Amino acid sequence: MNRRSILCAAAALMIALAPTGGAKALKSDTLRSGSSGTQVVQLQKALIELGYLTGTADGKFGPKTEAAVIAFQKANGLTADGLAGSGTLGKLYAKSGRSSGQTGTGGGTAAEKGSSVPAASSSGKLFGGDYSTIRPNDSGNRVKILQQALIDLRYLTGTADGKFGVKTENAVREFQRSNKLTNDGLAGRQTLQALENAKSGRKSAADPGKTDTDSEPASEKETSVPAESSSGKLFGGDYSTIRPNDSGNRVKILQQALIDLRYLTGTADGKFGVKTENAVREFQRSNNLTNDGLAGRQTLQALENAKSGGADQTGKDSGTSSAAVPDTYRTLVRGLTGDDVILLQQTLKALNYTVDVTGRVDSKTVAAVTAFQQRNQLTADGIAGEETQKKLYGGKCVTGDTPLPSAPDGVGKLADAPSKDQIRLLHWTREVKPSIRAGQTILVYDPSTGLAWNLKLLSLGRHADAEPLTAQDTAVMFKAFGNQNTWNQKAVWVRLPSGVWTLAATHDMPHLSGNIKDNNFDGHLCVHFLRDMAEAEKNDPDYGVANQKTIRSAWKALTGEELDY
Repeated sequence: MNRRSILCAAAALMIALAPTGGAKALKSDTLRSGSSGTQVVQLQKALIELGYLTGTADGKFGPKTEAAVIAFQKANGLTADGLAGSGTLGKLYAKSGRSSGQTGTGGGTAAEKGSSVPAASSSGKLFGGDYSTIRPNDSGNRVKILQQALIDLRYLTGTADGKFGVKTENAVREFQRSNKLTNDGLAGRQTLQALENAKSGRKSAADPGKTDTDSEPASEKETSVPAESSSGKLFGGDYSTIRPNDSGNRVKILQQALIDLRYLTGTADGKFGVKTENAVREFQRSNNLTNDGLAGRQTLQALENAKSGGADQTGKDSGTSSAAVPDTYRTLVRGLTGDDVILLQQTLKALNYTVDVTGRVDSKTVAAVTAFQQRNQLTADGIAGEETQKKLYGGKCVTGDTPLPSAPDGVGKLADAPSKDQIRLLHWTREVKPSIRAGQTILVYDPSTGLAWNLKLLSLGRHADAEPLTAQDTAVMFKAFGNQNTWNQKAVWVRLPSGVWTLAATHDMPHLSGNIKDNNFDGHLCVHFLRDMAEAEKNDPDYGVANQKTIRSAWKALTGEELDY
């Protein structure tokens, strides 16, 4: 054998002996701009779930996906190159709760690729501890498990085919309504856990009025009412929901807390009746909690805080947070989860900031933190660091229902105009519309003239109808549009009631009717925010599309990013 033959044989042997498991770490498997397929779908779903990406997971790695990857990398101390390699993907999937083995079509793990619908996983839980969101148009075995649970509980008819269509979505919504969950048709953590509880008999979702008294922990079969558990917490760290018609020692603890805080009279008899339910509702109203009469995690933790002196025990708003002040502070950024995130969200909510208590720092939490910072003279970056948390838990802070400063009278100039890096591109139906309501005021800033004016929101459809708040606002807006009323829209920066700035487009042509009689504006105008272009072309093919083009053009000029949807 000559030298060349020996070298070729040695090379072939090295290739044959190379471990196949290392293939995923090779540069060739890195997802990058131009990549496509199910791996990109999985990447996009994780980015969407963590709030870095909007729209749908289409499996095409374009500029928008690349920008989302870079944003995630920056937030997590990774090299911000826009390349989704093993390091980026590993951290991304760990934070989103998704497995890197999930497919883009079904969202299921490799262990879920069989055709059968198991009653429960080896962990003893229906969904195997995987509570990543199952969405409309998903398919696969996790969808089958979801459907079978809904069929067993009589919310869905037919067979579990593993395809999340309209019928399955309607069944999910009906289950959510029956169990007082957010009625969004998305099978997220709360919905999936509620399904597990219903299937295991903790509460019959098909007959919400019945409860399984045998499901009470053994520790609740005592008759005394302890002032505090051995864990130092009133409910011993067990925040499972206590419901009307429940009975036992946990009900006694609940009742005694309500009696001590003067929401309930009489004695703690351990029976959750109408009187106890009314007391729970009154406590919830006084503490800005969901007024549903169910003593769930938020209510039980708020009761613990109130009992420990963290809130005004009469239920009156003392101007302070009802949350206990933490001993140490972790900087809370988008994507993080934990008890300190729950505490942050509960405190913001108690102070009338728009936020959901999810335990994860999502886009709504970032917006609430930003609004809190703006109202309390802190750096408005949406990151809850030590300074922000100390102010939040310190007892002297401005609440979320306090109006933000309006544009000054006279020339309409802002003393502190927003900078380019403050401007976000929020989606109308997914981010803006759910966070605002008619009657609120938004501030519009025109970067081309430096002028700013206030608009009062009238109605919310495919765009926002609004009108100038005062005659002065009308005069400033008229000046910004070149001293003319025109349908020609211009790109503007809008400060939402949350305090977050986003790109939008508007005009100053009064039309139809308005509500404010002395603002010198006979009618209302339209403010357009980002929408999917395909949806705009279908529903508003002329003026709606024109506004979307204006928004996209302005965003490209502002950031260099060209939107691909």
